[in-house]
Amino acid sequence: MSAIAAMITLDSCITDYLDQSEQGIHKYKKMFNIAFRGMDNMGLDFFYQIRSMKLPVSATKTVYLPPDYINWTKVGVLNSVGEVIPLKYNSKLTLYAGTAPERLQVTQDDTLDFQNIYNQAGPFFYNYYNNGACTNLYGVPSGAPFVGGFKIDPANNIILLDENFYYEYIILEYIVGPVEGQEYFIPIQFREALIAWMTWQDIIALPSSRRGVISDKESRKSNFYNERRLANARYKPFYLAQAYELNLEMQRMTVKA
Repeated sequence: MSAIAAMITLDSCITDYLDQSEQGIHKYKKMFNIAFRGMDNMGLDFFYQIRSMKLPVSATKTVYLPPDYINWTKVGVLNSVGEVIPLKYNSKLTLYAGTAPERLQVTQDDTLDFQNIYNQAGPFFYNYYNNGACTNLYGVPSGAPFVGGFKIDPANNIILLDENFYYEYIILEYIVGPVEGQEYFIPIQFREALIAWMTWQDIIALPSSRRGVISDKESRKSNFYNERRLANARYKPFYLAQAYELNLEMQRMTVKA
């Protein structure tokens, strides 16, 4: 089955539920919002995809995040064989003046002599033994070139880069989130789970006098979580061939040990 054939539209799940619950098309907007939230809810845990983009770096060493960005998985630059060399996440970068044109100028202070402070600070504690000498554990080379640091500014929807970053672009790999107004597809294995979500959420806010019986709400909630569990099991099945390969690998590791 091809990738597109294994997917169904969000719209088809909504119409399936409206038919099943014998509700008219006038309920479509309400159910679209509920289904959209359900896709958001399950997608984060199960089937959201990772997207990779090459984004330009501005003169202020900032990069705007894509509109469908949820969270980053990798930020870096490319090497000669198409691999992403990651940047280091630098929590010490300030968010001050993140979108200001003079960001680099106003976030630097050269009046403090940190090197002199460092030289007088001692004593230093050494806890890493390498080639006959004790050195600091921090700063041990990782084997990969250091290309710079970054920090996410979620309030302004940008990536901040340190002043030493000199590339004209970054490669951003991130979790893609849904944006209203577009057509969306979900894995076919999650059809019943999404319908169960709509069945539950359709009455969750209703009072007892209007189809809001607590026992009915709890029953629909339980059914949703069961369908979600089954959907995940079908979406990522554990095949016997995988178990066989895993067993062989464990045997090889035992022999080596």
